[in-house]
Amino acid sequence: MSSHSNENSTKPEQLIDIGYYIHLVRKRWLSISLFTFLCTAIAALIALSITPTYRATATLLIESHQAKAISIEEVVGIDSRANEYYLTQFEILKSNQVAQRVIDKLHLNQIEEFNPSIAINNEPGFREQIKDWLRTHPVIDSFFTSNTDKAIDPNIEKETTTLKVLKTFKSRLTISPIRKTQLVNISFDSKDPKLAAEIANAVGYAFIENNLESKLLATDKANGWLNERLAELKRNLNSSEQALVQFLQRQELIDDSGIAALASNELENLTDRISEATDRRTKTQALYNALKNNPNADIATLSANALISNHPQVRDIRKSESEAEKEVSQLSKRYGPKHDKLIQANARLKSVQRRAENLVYKLINGVEKDLTSALELETLLKRELLSKKEEFQSLSVVKSEYDALKREVESNAKLYDLFLTRQKETSATSDFSSANARFSDHALIPQNPFKPNRKLIVVIALVASMGFACVLIICLDAFNNTISSARDFENKLGLLPTGTLPLVKAREYKRNHIDASVFNNSKFAAFQESIDSIRTSLYLSMPKTERKFIALSSSVPGEGKTTTAVNLAQSFASIEKVLIVDCDLRKPSVGMRFGLSNSHPGLTNILVMNASPNDCITNIEGTNLDVLSAGLIVANPQELLSSVSFQKLIEELAEKYDRVIFDTPPILPVKDAFIVGRFTKGIVLILKANSTSKSVYKHTMSLFTRHQISIDGVVINQVPQTKKGTHTYSEYSRYAYGNMES
Repeated sequence: MSSHSNENSTKPEQLIDIGYYIHLVRKRWLSISLFTFLCTAIAALIALSITPTYRATATLLIESHQAKAISIEEVVGIDSRANEYYLTQFEILKSNQVAQRVIDKLHLNQIEEFNPSIAINNEPGFREQIKDWLRTHPVIDSFFTSNTDKAIDPNIEKETTTLKVLKTFKSRLTISPIRKTQLVNISFDSKDPKLAAEIANAVGYAFIENNLESKLLATDKANGWLNERLAELKRNLNSSEQALVQFLQRQELIDDSGIAALASNELENLTDRISEATDRRTKTQALYNALKNNPNADIATLSANALISNHPQVRDIRKSESEAEKEVSQLSKRYGPKHDKLIQANARLKSVQRRAENLVYKLINGVEKDLTSALELETLLKRELLSKKEEFQSLSVVKSEYDALKREVESNAKLYDLFLTRQKETSATSDFSSANARFSDHALIPQNPFKPNRKLIVVIALVASMGFACVLIICLDAFNNTISSARDFENKLGLLPTGTLPLVKAREYKRNHIDASVFNNSKFAAFQESIDSIRTSLYLSMPKTERKFIALSSSVPGEGKTTTAVNLAQSFASIEKVLIVDCDLRKPSVGMRFGLSNSHPGLTNILVMNASPNDCITNIEGTNLDVLSAGLIVANPQELLSSVSFQKLIEELAEKYDRVIFDTPPILPVKDAFIVGRFTKGIVLILKANSTSKSVYKHTMSLFTRHQISIDGVVINQVPQTKKGTHTYSEYSRYAYGNMES
């Protein structure tokens, strides 16, 4: 096979061969079918043995705002507007309190499904009968009964049973809220469909009742607390009222109206009077200062001061003086200075001016007196105000004390009224509370079991077992390091073998080696055709004019190299003259396959004793096949095969025969095959199916490369046949033709 000569130089790209795995599964279809049938049957039996479980589902609508007769949220403490409200309600539905309420209401601890310790009937079992018998014999009972059995507390046992029933109940309860709604599904699984529906509805009612009871408990607590607070507030109110009455009696007052009016009027009057006196004193002081600072000024200059000009006498004098001056001015235009009228007018003017001067002095004296009077009045009023303030301060203390007592009474009265109103509201609504949930759908008795889904179990078991079997076969093949067939050889090593030989199944060859008679036996037609296919492939790859020698070997003993050599020689003998030479000088077997004795002369006789080849070669009667057995066992087989005599011998034999086939020892134990291979220019390697590993083959290939020996082909021996019949070919016979064409 020419493709093996350069297998180390070129490596084909490794691709996943889907067809190979399909073929692998098809080859093991019977095992897969049996495994699948067995697993499916077991799954079906298990599914049929499982007690059916029924699921009943009720739907609750959880209200976010409950109807209230009177709002008492501050007392009860419920906030349904919180984002966590619905999540809280779902957890309450799953709570032990709701579950235990249902268990107690339906007496589930008396049902065997929840409490397996309860027997179906009341008849005592074998164990109970033994216990009763032991009780009648105290000595034996004390011997067999341990201290722990005697020390079991009934209360602890009851509590343990309660916890077990509760755990079983909650494991079968499923609370599943419906997204984006206020609905929640309450599902319960039970072997009894009627009981499943009853429990699902009971959980909803228990949740509603639990909520109502919690509200009523909160209301009762609030009512009791309010009553206690009311009694305390009533006592505080009475005490504050009594303190106010006693205060009024001590102060001889009816109320605070007299105190407030007196303080207000007197303070206001004094303040106004002080303000007026201060204003008067300020004006008088200013006028006095203006007159005193200009004692020699005439009336006209003093009149420039606004305070003086507004004085009535000053205004009159100024008016008289203005009229006199006007009269003098008019008369001076008509009369001369000596005229009587003009003289009289001037006299009047001077009289008025003298009066003005006298008036200034009088004003100064009068203003000084007014200033003194104003200062005295202002001082007196301020003293009065100070004395009144001391008196008013004592009144303010009384007023403050009164106000404090009155505020205490008012605050106690308001607080008492508020709590009294709330207490009446709580008492009025103590027997009313709306439910926070209602049934949208009650649970109905389920008609079909929820589980097990027997059809689904069987289908899953069928598919899973079949898939597992296929995967297991593929994994076993992937982890299998041996070569099982020609296709396996190609898939694992990326090379095409020269051919395959089917496994010969015959009773006579179970303990004995296959002899030369197999080739001519029509019972083994598939084996014969495989040998002929290998012969044709080798014949075309090694023309007679170029190479007459064919050497066969294997990696390790027991792979069928001698069987292949013997039958391949017979196949070549059908078309040309052939000689088969047994070069396995350590454990020869070619002569034995043809019925020759161990003492028959052979190759060693020629090389060691110079025997004539004609005396050592045996012709197989009726064929073109001659046999040269190994001959005597020698101690130095490698020296004989390396000798010049051996080389001359095979050259002489090549002139007489068209084809010379050499059976050589295994390659890994000894290196005799490579000595022969140097003369034959190549070796045909025999691999045993499901025996030779990939690592052994690669190691053998590395030895071929190291010794520079080419491989003429690879034959896979003992491949299990996929079909039976005389006309059935081996699994990979078509590859021989494909290789031949290549």
